[in-house]
Amino acid sequence: MTLGLCAALPFFGMLLTFGRKSVRRSLNVFVGVAISSFVCSAIVLAFSPVDEISRFADSLFVSDASSRLFLSLISAVFTGVALYVYNRAQTNPFAARKIQGFVRRALLFFTISVAAVLSNHFVLMWLLLEATTLAAAPLIYHQKGAASVRAAWKYFIFSGVGLGIAFVGFIFLGLGTHGQSGGELSFYFHELVGRQWGLEVAPWRELGLALIVFGFGTKLGLAPMYAWLPETYDLAPPSVTVLLAAVQFNAVILALFRVFQYFQPQEVRLIRYELIVIGLASILVSAFHIVVAKNYKRLIAYASINHAGVIAVGLGIGKSAAYGVVLYAISNALVKAVLFLTCGNIKARYHTKYIAELQGLIKTMPFSGVFFMTGIFALLGFAPFGSFFGEVMVMKSMIDGQHFAVFTLFCLLTTVVFVAMGRATFPMIWGEPNHEISLHGESIYTLLPNLFFVGLLLSLGVYLPVAANNLLQSIANGIGGR
Repeated sequence: MTLGLCAALPFFGMLLTFGRKSVRRSLNVFVGVAISSFVCSAIVLAFSPVDEISRFADSLFVSDASSRLFLSLISAVFTGVALYVYNRAQTNPFAARKIQGFVRRALLFFTISVAAVLSNHFVLMWLLLEATTLAAAPLIYHQKGAASVRAAWKYFIFSGVGLGIAFVGFIFLGLGTHGQSGGELSFYFHELVGRQWGLEVAPWRELGLALIVFGFGTKLGLAPMYAWLPETYDLAPPSVTVLLAAVQFNAVILALFRVFQYFQPQEVRLIRYELIVIGLASILVSAFHIVVAKNYKRLIAYASINHAGVIAVGLGIGKSAAYGVVLYAISNALVKAVLFLTCGNIKARYHTKYIAELQGLIKTMPFSGVFFMTGIFALLGFAPFGSFFGEVMVMKSMIDGQHFAVFTLFCLLTTVVFVAMGRATFPMIWGEPNHEISLHGESIYTLLPNLFFVGLLLSLGVYLPVAANNLLQSIANGIGGR
C-alpha cells in the first residue's frame, strides 16, 4: 500500500494545479510532490526485504526488488528536476508565465511513469509506456518553437513505431505458446514465474522476443532507430530532457529487464546476437556523431546512445555481465541527470550551445563547472564511479565467455568515444575563459540535486552497502546473472 501511495502522490499533485492560477502554488506543489514521492519510495526500498513480493490493485501492480529500486531512482531524478524548475521559474519571468501548464504535464508524465514501473502485466506496462509518449510530446514543444514541434513529432512517430513493433512481438509470443503443455500465455508476471518454455513452436517465440527487443530498443535510442534521440534531447527544455533520458529511459529499461526475467531470452541465441549487434552498432553510431558534434547538448545526447549500446551488449553477453548492466543503468541515469541539468545552467548563463564558444567553465561557473567535469568523468567511465565498475564487469564477462571479437570491437569503439568526448569537453572545462568570471547565477536549488546525484554516483563505486549489493545482485540474477 505504501508504494500505492507513492504512485498516487503525483496524480493528486497534478489535480492541485488546476483552479486558481498561482506560480508559487504550482511550484510548491511540484517540489513537495517530488520530495514526498522520493522519500516514500526510498523508505519502502530501505525497509523492504530484498525477496519480498507483494501485489495490489487486483494484481495489476507489484512491489518487488526491481520495481522498488527503479521507482526510487526515477523519484530521485524527478526531485532534481523539480528543484531545477523551481529555480528557473524564480530567475526567469518568461518561464514563470508558463509554469502551471508545465508542472501539470510533468506530474502527469511522472504519474504514468511510476505506474509503468509498478505494473505487474506486460500489456499494461506497454500501454503505460505508450501513454508516457503521449504525455512527453507536449513537454518537448513546451517552448512552442518550430524546431521543437518538429522534434516532438519525430519523437512521437519513432516511439509509436517502436512500441507498435514490441506489441506485435507480444502477439507472436502468444502464438508461440498456444497449445503448449503450459497452456495459454498469461502476461501477468506472477503467473509467468517458473514457467517452462516448450520448444515445439520455438520460431514464433524467437521472432516475438526479437521484435520486443527491437521495439523497446527504439524507445531507448538504439541503432538503427535512433534518429529521434539527438534532436529531441537537444531541443527539449533541459528539465524535459532529463525526464526523457533518466525517467522514461529507465521505465523502458525495466520493461526490458522484465522480458529477460520472465521469458528467458538469454537462452535464445538469436536474441543474444541481436542485442550484441544493435549494441555495437549504437556505440559505432554514437562514436561517429561525437567526433563531429559542435553542440554540447547533442554531444551528451550521442553519448546517451553509447550508454544504451553498452547496456544492450551487456544483456546480450549475459551471465556475469548482468550485475554490471544493472549497476551501469543506475549510474547512467544519474550521470545524464547531472549533465543535462548542468547544461541547462550553462545555456541559461551564456545563451549558447556551441562547444567552441565556451572555455574554462571551471573558472567562469565554478560550481556548474565542477559538476560538468564530474559528469563527464562519470560518463567516460572513470574510476571510482559506478559506471566504471559496471563497464569493467561487462568487459570481463566478454573475456570469460570467449567473445574476443566483441571485446576487441567494444574496446576500439569506446576508446574512440573516450578520445572524442575528451577533445570536445576538456577545453570547455579547463580552457582559457572567454567569458567573465562570476558566481552570479549559481543557485542553491540547482546545485543541491547535482550534489546529491554525484554523491550517489560515488557511493555506487566507492562503497556499496551490503544490503544495496544484495538488491542489485537479486535483480541481476533475475535477468540471467550468474
